[in-house]
Amino acid sequence: MKEKVYNYFKEIGIEFENYDHPPLYTCADNDKYDLKFDGILCKNLFLRNKNKSKYYLISMPIDKKANLSDLMSKLDEKKLCFASEDDLFLKLNIKSGAVSILNINNTDKTDVIFIVDETLLHIEKVGFHPNNNTSTIFFNGKYLENLLQYFEVTYKFINL
Repeated sequence: MKEKVYNYFKEIGIEFENYDHPPLYTCADNDKYDLKFDGILCKNLFLRNKNKSKYYLISMPIDKKANLSDLMSKLDEKKLCFASEDDLFLKLNIKSGAVSILNINNTDKTDVIFIVDETLLHIEKVGFHPNNNTSTIFFNGKYLENLLQYFEVTYKFINL
């Protein structure tokens, strides 16, 4: 599946670097293996609203804390919670541990709303899993919007 990500990066014209590593299921796993990367790793949260009418994939720097109350306010939602493993597979055709903004290539069309911390746009090397948790792909954050537009998904850049 990561080859599919490499192919659309090449098609769009985005330069990238790939690093293979032991499986990383959570942000804490990076510390466990004491991995050092030349770039900023990103964490991704798959959330839904109370009545399951909207699903969100939130992407932010790994060292930033997610404030769900603030996020609910910015998204005009009364309640947000983590979506289930089943929802994740249904919406993005991926299992937990490999959730990433790069999952957008796993379905023909998704109604997931991609929320990206706007600071990522100004980082020279942002790192995301390319649909598996044994690799991390790094590229210039200024291309995040190009990726989202390429896949014609709904997205917002906000200050998280």
